[in-house]
Amino acid sequence: MKMTLVVDSEDIQGLEAAHKMISTMCRQYDIRIPTNLSEKRFGKIAFIKAMRAYMKHQMDAVEGGEIEFKNMAGLRGAKQFADAIYNGWSPSIR
Repeated sequence: MKMTLVVDSEDIQGLEAAHKMISTMCRQYDIRIPTNLSEKRFGKIAFIKAMRAYMKHQMDAVEGGEIEFKNMAGLRGAKQFADAIYNGWSPSIR
């Protein structure tokens, strides 16, 4: 299938509609594009290294008295880890 798309750069709603249409077509026809365009992709090893570094950081915070150990297993701790990974946090492991 071939398609020509003409876009008016001054038509914001038209640009948004064109973007939505192109994104939909990419999801349907291009296997190289992840199904969720905001989805973070990284390898298993990289994820494990980041998780180990984050756990070390959290244990250092517990030892330093910044946070309590019992608070690490809660929803807030999980959210902090997810936010750290999603935002690109990747310190070196000591």
